[in-house]
Amino acid sequence: MKTIDNINQKYLPALSRIFSPVVMDSLALKGHSGYLTEVCSNSGLLEQTDSSMPLAQFFDWIYNILFKNYRNEYIYKNAIANKILLGKHSLNTSHMLTEFRVGKCKADAVVINGTSTAYEIKSEFDSFARLESQIKAYFQIFDHINVITSNSQSSKLKSILPDAVGIMVLTDRNTISTIRESKSNKKNINQVTLFDSLRKEEYVKVVEEYYGTVPNVPNTQVYRECKKLFSKIPSETAHDLTMKTLRKRNNTKVLKEFITRAPASLSAYALSICNEKKKMRALMSNFTSNIASVIIPKLA
Repeated sequence: MKTIDNINQKYLPALSRIFSPVVMDSLALKGHSGYLTEVCSNSGLLEQTDSSMPLAQFFDWIYNILFKNYRNEYIYKNAIANKILLGKHSLNTSHMLTEFRVGKCKADAVVINGTSTAYEIKSEFDSFARLESQIKAYFQIFDHINVITSNSQSSKLKSILPDAVGIMVLTDRNTISTIRESKSNKKNINQVTLFDSLRKEEYVKVVEEYYGTVPNVPNTQVYRECKKLFSKIPSETAHDLTMKTLRKRNNTKVLKEFITRAPASLSAYALSICNEKKKMRALMSNFTSNIASVIIPKLA
């Protein structure tokens, strides 16, 4: 079996789960993770790790190993968070939503600033089987749609995707290269699909902002009446008012503090838990802890 930096290649999928709730929730709640300890021990990582290494630095180290050898979906999401949301925009003017529901699909990442841009990730481990239905769904509510993939797969996309869909590549230099620019789709927005992607407080806010009031009906009828009104808002206006509202979703002071203090490898994870303030604060308190205090004693 091939080894990578003295790590058996078969452990890479397990290592990639370090950036998932399996590990992060446990670190936040208990200050340690049994899964993290086990995978580090079994893979031989502990033998290569300086026990005084801070946890934040450890995460970046693992991330770099994965970036070079196992670019799964999380690697792509994190690149979008760092290179586009935080690199081209800022948390003061923009926000990024992950796994955003669109009908029966979920958009991997959506960056909202003055408009909306969806990013569908197709890593080296993904097929294009569902891509057509995903893009068709995204056309109903987003202004710009991009598919981001590896360099080896980018040429296949040109013949598959509609001309309006952008194509991007995550390069080996950890940059995002645009192969084809996306085109505005705002005039084709479907108000009903857009409405059904929102939380109650969000669609009520859009209706109130457009009409100056909300339906004076019993709570059981709010959804139905708001949907009727929302569907009559001009499509481009409905899109713009919705994105103005979504930009505020979970974009908290704690998130900004977390992003400032967290290692770059955790940007995408931070955005996925940005409404969980207690968890973010607990994780922040562990960033300076050394590996010895988080992992090694748990092996005894």
